[in-house]
Amino acid sequence: MRSPIVRTAARAISPFLFLAGLYFATHGFLLPGGGFQGGVLLAAGALLILLTHGREKVIHLEEDIDWFETFGMVVFLGAGLAGIFFGGAFLYNMLPGTPVWCITLDIVIALKVFAGILALFIYLFGLEGVK
Repeated sequence: MRSPIVRTAARAISPFLFLAGLYFATHGFLLPGGGFQGGVLLAAGALLILLTHGREKVIHLEEDIDWFETFGMVVFLGAGLAGIFFGGAFLYNMLPGTPVWCITLDIVIALKVFAGILALFIYLFGLEGVK
């Protein structure tokens, strides 16, 4: 998009999408599906910038997307296996009475969903090898 109106609107809206994504990811233990919703909102903010300002604005995200995917998977799997070792069940809450465990898992899920959706759209747009 080359329209200055669309670019200005995207610059105005994207911080609110990022803020809402962080809010949903950190308060996901109070809402159903908080980590997933937060990740989708984070990806929507990045995609809005990608579509309106071009690839050069989000090039550093494309380079780090594999790291986000791997980090999310390793932390989630590690948390699940720690639950097996310490509590006897996959993803057992080792800190009962506190939402720390749920918040951590929601943030990891949000990172994983963010990376997955952003990677999907980057590959669909055919931008993965373009410099």
